Amino acid sequence: MRVQTTAVISLIAGMSMSASAAPRDIQFINIHPESEVLQLFNSSNEPISIEGWRFCSHNTSEVRRYTSPSTFDGVVIPAQTSFTIHLDDDAGFNEPLEFNASSLGLFAGFELDAYSISLYFPNSSGSTPFGDGNFIADHIQWSIDGIDNTTADERSDEAEAGGVWMDQSEWINVGNDTVLIELIDPLFQELHSPADYNTIGNCPADLTGDGVLNFFDVSAFLSAFTSQDPVADFTGDLNFNFFDVSAFLSMFTAGCP
Repeated sequence: MRVQTTAVISLIAGMSMSASAAPRDIQFINIHPESEVLQLFNSSNEPISIEGWRFCSHNTSEVRRYTSPSTFDGVVIPAQTSFTIHLDDDAGFNEPLEFNASSLGLFAGFELDAYSISLYFPNSSGSTPFGDGNFIADHIQWSIDGIDNTTADERSDEAEAGGVWMDQSEWINVGNDTVLIELIDPLFQELHSPADYNTIGNCPADLTGDGVLNFFDVSAFLSAFTSQDPVADFTGDLNFNFFDVSAFLSMFTAGCP
């Protein structure tokens, strides 16, 4: 599932909020490794204020990198709208829903090797209880080959305890050629695991990840298609049909770059 960024935001202080909107309606939906862009989405039908919200990120050598509590002062995310964080500071000029990491505070340097990031919302007193997973709106973590990393998992146990990540030792499996990590949960449930994400590489038809397109990739696709594994959803429409087969065959024929 891909959700396009809509550059619309209301910065009007005191905007009334519906009780139907909840902090966990804001979730990571797309990670773009090549451009180092994190895309989040308000899946509710009501706007959500993110004033006082903070990111906490970790990689293989940096942990507990916190953004500033004043980062999102006055910012409200409209219903059914996404916003982006640009870790390489190339956010569009005068785009109110695009944020440069350097203007938000501290972020761990982007890595595919192992990276985890949580988005926290403040408690009733306005402070951020980083040790309490009940105040995590969403969490995501990935690593090369899905291998558990005991450095980048600094807040993974809080995410598990808070009910937003299934198992702190489970990571989204990525490769060095991964160009997209995308959420494929159409219900935007609070609790996620690596099974709720699809990864796309420079050579999507190379399902075995060995850099060679052959019979084994075809076999892997047929097996995934039969079991309705998200890896076989080549059209990204959450359906498994002829169009996925056609898309796979087209990419297979095109070969790897």
